[in-house]
Amino acid sequence: MSESRDSSVDQARFPAPDFDVRDYARTAAGSHREVIDLAAFRSQPLSAETLRVLRYVQVVERSTMTHLRSVLVTATHKDARITAFLVTWAFEKFWVADALAQILLAHEPEGTEPDRSALRTPTERTIRESVYANIVGVPMIAVHMTQGTVDEWLTQAAYRRLAELDPHPELVAVVDRFLEIKARQLSFFEAQARFRLAESPRARKITRRRLAKTPWPIGARAEPRSETEFYYSYLFSGQPERLLEIDSHVSSLPGQSGLDLLRKAARL
Repeated sequence: MSESRDSSVDQARFPAPDFDVRDYARTAAGSHREVIDLAAFRSQPLSAETLRVLRYVQVVERSTMTHLRSVLVTATHKDARITAFLVTWAFEKFWVADALAQILLAHEPEGTEPDRSALRTPTERTIRESVYANIVGVPMIAVHMTQGTVDEWLTQAAYRRLAELDPHPELVAVVDRFLEIKARQLSFFEAQARFRLAESPRARKITRRRLAKTPWPIGARAEPRSETEFYYSYLFSGQPERLLEIDSHVSSLPGQSGLDLLRKAARL
C-alpha cells in the first residue's frame, strides 16, 4: 500500500488490526482509589527520592490533556478510530495521575489539599503547533503515533526502574497495575506507528524531524529542567543501558534509526 492508495479504502482498518478500540473504550481503567492501600504508605513511607520522581511523573501524566488538545486539532482528529483511542487513553492517564496524587497526599499531613495548579504549557506554542500540524496534514498521524510509542517505552521503563529502586510492596503492586494499562496502550501506538511510517516516505521524514525536537517524556515542559534532570539521573544513571535499549527500539521504526533520543534527553 502507498499514499496513492484508492481514497475509498478505509486505511484506518489496517493499522493495529487486532486492536479492538470499542472494547478498549468499554473496558478502560478508571479510578484506582479503591484498590490502593494508602495506609501502607503512611505506615511505611516511600523515600524522598521516590516521592520526587512520583510528583514529576504525576505532573507528566496529568499533562496529557494539554498534549491531546494539540493533537486533536490536526489531521489526526479526522481518523475516528484514533480519536476514540486517544480520548480513552487520556481518560486512563487522568486516573493514573489521580492515583499518584493520592499516594503523594498519603505522605503529607492530614487535610493537605492536592496540587491544583494549572499546567504551564504556553498557549502560544499550542497554537503554533496546531497551525504547523494542519499544514503538514495526514503525515502528522504518524508523528503522533510514533511520539506516543516512544513515550510509552520510556514511561514503562521509568515505572519499572522506580519499583526496583524502592521495592515498597504497595508501590510494586501499583506499578504492576499501571504497566498492564500501558502495555495495552502501547500495542495500539506501536502498530499504528510502524504501519504509517512504512507507508509514507514523507511521514518518515517529518516524524524523524519532530521526534528530534520533542521533549522526553512528553509533558516535560510542564516541569523545570532540574526536575527532568533528576528524573533521568535518579532512575537511569546507574543503568543507562535501559535508555540505550529504548533508543534501539526507536531505530527499529521505519526511517528513525540513529536518533539517540533518550541518550540525548538524559545527557548521557
